[in-house]
Amino acid sequence: MGNFVLYSIVGSIVLTLLLNFLPLVFPNFAATTMRKLEESARRTIDQHEDDNQPRVKVFFPWKGMLIGSVILTILVNVIRMFAG
Repeated sequence: MGNFVLYSIVGSIVLTLLLNFLPLVFPNFAATTMRKLEESARRTIDQHEDDNQPRVKVFFPWKGMLIGSVILTILVNVIRMFAG
């Protein structure tokens, strides 16, 4: 237990120092990354503006879930009735 607390404290200090000093070492990293993400998002939006159809169809079996829920509820109640 004592080792865990020691490792946690040391790890917390090391991570805090890293998060505070990394921007000093790489000052343009955040701006460059943000610019790349914006360019990628723009390209993706431009590619998909022409497509009016969704690319992924989502199947949600709500009827099956409703029927299964009713059957399981009845089954649980019948088992409880015979057990008690």
